[in-house]
Amino acid sequence: MTTLLLLAMLVAAPRPRLAFRVVSAGAEHTCALVAEGRAYCWGDNTYGELGNGGRQSSAVPVAVEGGKRFASISAGDGFTCGVSISGEVACWGRFPGAPADRGHAERSVLPVTVSGDVPFLQVSAGTDHVCGIAIDQRAYCWGGNTDGQLGTGDTAGTYRPALVASALSFTSVSAGRDHSCAVAKTGDAYCWGSNENGRLGDGTRNNSRVPVRVARVKDFVTVSAGGRHTCGLTRRGIVFCWGDNFRGQAAGGGTSSWVPTQASSGRPIASITTGGSHSCALTLRSVFRLSCWGVNQDNQLGVPLIVDGRGSMATRDVFEGMPFVQVDAGDFHTCGTLENGAVYCWGRNTSGQLGDGTTETPVRPVRVAEPDST
Repeated sequence: MTTLLLLAMLVAAPRPRLAFRVVSAGAEHTCALVAEGRAYCWGDNTYGELGNGGRQSSAVPVAVEGGKRFASISAGDGFTCGVSISGEVACWGRFPGAPADRGHAERSVLPVTVSGDVPFLQVSAGTDHVCGIAIDQRAYCWGGNTDGQLGTGDTAGTYRPALVASALSFTSVSAGRDHSCAVAKTGDAYCWGSNENGRLGDGTRNNSRVPVRVARVKDFVTVSAGGRHTCGLTRRGIVFCWGDNFRGQAAGGGTSSWVPTQASSGRPIASITTGGSHSCALTLRSVFRLSCWGVNQDNQLGVPLIVDGRGSMATRDVFEGMPFVQVDAGDFHTCGTLENGAVYCWGRNTSGQLGDGTTETPVRPVRVAEPDST
């Protein structure tokens, strides 16, 4: 299917019966919110990460049960967390930090409140831990902590939010595979946890159990922690990346960087997201222009292009002109929300995480099906 034909179909397509406003791609499942805060998830449901009261996977969206309305949502690896409209953090699926082979006591098929009396503004689910920003702009993390990714000064895991060891006020936070990063009110970025490949960006490869400042750049507005790399967006709309770059997921060139390296040029970038080994950005134009780079072994870049048999590539435009307004990169797949509320996903689909009703990996983005229940 050509780009022009796909664009024509998008223009002619009616507005979805249930329009999504934001989507979050996890490891093998995906979740999204509608305008009034209801949550829907699809894909793998081994641990109850779809939140619908069961453990049967679904290749189409199913409604998250429990009656909560969410302001934001984040899909991790085998679990999902969301911030309710009242500021409570609720999670469902595998409890972050719990061994995968343990019993049902450490998982929930329905949302469970975990934040206690601390209202939150934002939450980010990683591979085995979660981080969030509370209403007082302090950062909290919980879950697994083998590499210090909770930032508490030790390596003890916890099921409850624990205060990150910093007196700084933070505006955003992102949980990756085994590291975390956040942006302070000053515009400085800080990271903590594993520093393999330099993913903390402080110029060393030393792990840190407390936040360390990312070197060189001082005007970040947001940061995204991926599998083994990190990218940040500055106030000027420039993307910098650091960490593992073996597949070009950080900034091209194939060499890991211990400090931020500029990964964008030309028009300002509106948003940035990092997945397991790929990254995507929306460029500011009359309509947002989506570009992705890095590993493409499962077509997570949105184009059926394999380089050197490994799926590596430099920056590639994905369907220029498609009216994406938001995009999120998961471990091996990517999803984006269009202006009309439709969601398109592309990449690995072995558990139905693309939401098109199949478990086949497509060569180009597919539209997420209408939810089973409204």
